[in-house]
Amino acid sequence: MQRELVEQYRNEERKVRTKAEEMIQEVRRQEKILLDELNKLYKPKGEAARVDIEESELNHGIIISVKNYIVTLMHHGNEMHLLSTKGDVDSRAKQLIASETKPQTQHDVVIFEPSETFQQSELLGTLKSNICISNCTVEHFPKPIMKGDSVNVVIKTMDSTRNQVIPTEPVIGRVRKPDKSLEDIDVFDNRDGTHNVLLNGQMEGKYELTLTVGGQQIPGCPVVITVVKGLVNTVHGTAIEDIKFNCPMSVAKNRRGEPVIADTENHRLITIGNSNLQKIKTFTKFHRPFRPRDIAIASDNTHYTLDSNNTQVVASDEDGNVLRCFGQNELRNPYGIAVNPINGNVYVTDRRKGCVKIYTKLGKYLRSFGSEGSGEGQFNWPWGIVVGSTGMVFVADYNNQRIQVFDSRDKYLYSFDCESGDGQLRAPKGISLEGDRYVYVSANPEFLLQFDMSGQLVCRCESGVGLLNQPAGIAVTDDVPCRVVVADSYNNCIRVFVL
Repeated sequence: MQRELVEQYRNEERKVRTKAEEMIQEVRRQEKILLDELNKLYKPKGEAARVDIEESELNHGIIISVKNYIVTLMHHGNEMHLLSTKGDVDSRAKQLIASETKPQTQHDVVIFEPSETFQQSELLGTLKSNICISNCTVEHFPKPIMKGDSVNVVIKTMDSTRNQVIPTEPVIGRVRKPDKSLEDIDVFDNRDGTHNVLLNGQMEGKYELTLTVGGQQIPGCPVVITVVKGLVNTVHGTAIEDIKFNCPMSVAKNRRGEPVIADTENHRLITIGNSNLQKIKTFTKFHRPFRPRDIAIASDNTHYTLDSNNTQVVASDEDGNVLRCFGQNELRNPYGIAVNPINGNVYVTDRRKGCVKIYTKLGKYLRSFGSEGSGEGQFNWPWGIVVGSTGMVFVADYNNQRIQVFDSRDKYLYSFDCESGDGQLRAPKGISLEGDRYVYVSANPEFLLQFDMSGQLVCRCESGVGLLNQPAGIAVTDDVPCRVVVADSYNNCIRVFVL
């Protein structure tokens, strides 16, 4: 036991000495870095001071020379000498008066600030200096940014010799938002003469960012950053694979967040493999006559596609391998499909029957709700459908120009009209949810509408003539900000919006 104790003691002693030596070496390394940096900051200042001294000594010599010349004239010259040299003496005197005799350089103070905490990155401390505000810059801000995006603004603080320095005073940031409200904004000090400000464009309009150091405003401020919304991308296909869309009717997202397009008249599904919708990952073309009208994707990545040619639901994996088909006995004119995220049940709107039919994920028919009409819980051409995280069901009631909402037990809750913002009612087709916050609706002839969950209109995108033409299915991405992906069926393309 004694031998073991001695051995353990020596091992731990060795660890302590090793760690101490490592920290001593790190202290020495940081000491060298700080001294080198201190020398780098002070050396040019000393050189500038030396130049000032030489210029001052030269000016001093000229002053003495002129003074001696004038004194000599006064004591030993006669009237003729004084008159003949008047012009030369006046010229020399004016040159001396006009000459700059003050030092050109300013004295920048560099101080060492010891660390208050014993941190690995700053065992000793940092060097700080007073800055020359006119040499400071604000960089890296784009114009404009999309609503919901963030921009990282970089501030560089410099001294009079244009060296990046850590200021003795903190950089303070304030932002005026589009609603004219003012608030302080966090400024992150990188401890190397640069600072970062992260600005989130949560509302449309102009943000004015003002940055100050020691009460002085940095040149270029206020920085104006414009936040916009609307169309951000249009995809007609991909040049690499030479694939073109033909009447895309629906779009959904798989479990990886990738858009899956129901390319209706090309009789196939297309999975987009990247966020800018330019790279086709896979496309599925079924062997039997197949015309996809709408698609919904379950959490296990099972693809449920409405096959309008065969009046059925086709369940497949992402590679197009058919798992099962169902609904032929009950469906007459199916238009929209959704998956309940709670139990995996499949909901299908049947336009001819004016109802919603419900199946298990294995295809067993359970029940239906709704009937033809315009009353509560009745439908006139039900189109798009979506089920929220709590089981609430949202149905686009096309000819009744409204969205109807039902609870998880198919009980009618409320409805709201699809108004374009000008008071005119629009026929809704596609519908999608952004979590439990917003409802997005595509509506004839060229509208994209955003509502809150109670049905209050939040935003509309009136695309203008020719931009959207009969938009159908839509999906909301998981990006921040979210993108609304719209199947623009008559223009044979996919549109991406930020609202």
